[in-house]
Amino acid sequence: MMKRYQRWIALGVTMAFLTLLPIASQPLPAAPSLNQDKNTSESAEQTSTFVEKEQQVSFQSAHRNTLPILLGILAVGAAVFLLVMLVSKIKNDVTGVWEFHNDFTTEGFADYDSTWTFTPYDDYDRALGTFSRNANGKVTNGHYTVDKEKDVVFQDNGNSEQYIGSFDSKTTMSGRFQITSGAFGKWTAKKK
Repeated sequence: MMKRYQRWIALGVTMAFLTLLPIASQPLPAAPSLNQDKNTSESAEQTSTFVEKEQQVSFQSAHRNTLPILLGILAVGAAVFLLVMLVSKIKNDVTGVWEFHNDFTTEGFADYDSTWTFTPYDDYDRALGTFSRNANGKVTNGHYTVDKEKDVVFQDNGNSEQYIGSFDSKTTMSGRFQITSGAFGKWTAKKK
């Protein structure tokens, strides 16, 4: 479930960072002076003592603003999150056009080739979607699932066929299929 919303979470973190960035760049209000003399100097004698008082004050370091530090930590956290999200995204992508070959292991059925087109429900999460299969002019539609980034399941809309398999590489898949008439077989697929 978390994988499905990774991109939205990353977008939220990025927007929060960009919203807080202008706030952190604004200057802080001036701090009141540590040694303010409320009496105005009207004579030269008072002026010399005033200067001496100012020279006697020891150096006071300014308080650091922690907001830029927090924003820096947030930016590093967002960058790490985005990097983890990119590394963990589905490596095997079923979307696109594939050439399938079905070999029946049950007697009395003829092997055939077909072209399948896979379309995800959501561009951000390509693990679920629909397919359209063209087998010698006969078009069949259904849905697919990619589980654990390797295992695939294809089910037609009439629930009359089920294909189960896995990725052999980024451009090849293989597995077993069953149709409701009781026939079984093996299938292989190659991405166009």
